[in-house]
Amino acid sequence: MRARVIGLPLVAVGAAGFVACLVSVYSGMRDVMRTSGGFCASGGPYAIAPGHQCNSGDIRLILVGILGGLVFAGVVAVATGWLEGSVLGVSLLMWSALFGALGWNFLQLAINPPKGQSSTGGWIASGAVFELMALGGLIPVLVMLAGWLRRGGRAEPEPTPIQPLVKAAVPGGLGQSNWWSSS
Repeated sequence: MRARVIGLPLVAVGAAGFVACLVSVYSGMRDVMRTSGGFCASGGPYAIAPGHQCNSGDIRLILVGILGGLVFAGVVAVATGWLEGSVLGVSLLMWSALFGALGWNFLQLAINPPKGQSSTGGWIASGAVFELMALGGLIPVLVMLAGWLRRGGRAEPEPTPIQPLVKAAVPGGLGQSNWWSSS
């Protein structure tokens, strides 16, 4: 009972925080792609070109989104495990949401580029790879969901212990003393 009282609100807070962080990364990435062509740097050997400095707001959005997303994903996973739910399922769902959203960013801006920019094959390739990565998480979740629905919403039954097909024949006395010592 106590796990439900604490676990359910933790799942809700973790999920809401993860979604907020995903929106943060999505927005920061989208703004960098629209304003700087998808890349920015400043100073030293990493300076790309004058005028392509990173916007501090975008840096903040992306940094908070990534770090916060990891923290909130951990909260969701731990709380789901505490409630004896499918940690793998919820983790794969978050994986799919992340790569699906970011892949959509690439594809949408490659097909409909911002003013003054041309479409880039790199964005299309990146978007396609990100969407395939999202499918790699979504397909197992759908299989798990179908199994859960087939069982009528019940958890998977505990596996029955399997008896070994072959038993090793151990000579008498081997397990009773230190037969490997030379004394």
